[in-house]
Amino acid sequence: MLSLIPWKRNSALAEGTWMLPLHPVRHEMNRLVDELVNGFPAPGLDDAVRVEVRETADELIVRAEVPGIEPQDLDIRLTGDVLVLSGEKKDERDENEAGALYSERRYGTFRRVLRLAAPIDAEKVRAEHKNGVVTITLAKAESVRPRRIEVRGG
Repeated sequence: MLSLIPWKRNSALAEGTWMLPLHPVRHEMNRLVDELVNGFPAPGLDDAVRVEVRETADELIVRAEVPGIEPQDLDIRLTGDVLVLSGEKKDERDENEAGALYSERRYGTFRRVLRLAAPIDAEKVRAEHKNGVVTITLAKAESVRPRRIEVRGG
């Protein structure tokens, strides 16, 4: 859908000069900075790595779609409260159909950087790769886990 953006005349500029309001530019700059901070796929990798983060009382669970990427091509690192998921996709297909040769190759790297909402116990981090999805389970540090406090009567 095409939207119209009203032009506003700026009296500080020369007579007959018009300028766009800044909100569309501000929105685009915010989007670009957000992509830079939160990570985005490298140019040439068609499939963006999508992530889902869930929080329970004891864990953070990160699921990332990595179709076509083998577990040995994934690199998962935890440094403080920052989780970095990176890897390389190597996809080659050769088909010979009715005398015509078809060949397609796709290579690319990706890197997603996630700042975690809670301190993590690095000794209790697990990762599992199944059906093109990697699930990273990060146990929260004991200091931030909820505890039941017993109330005594007087």
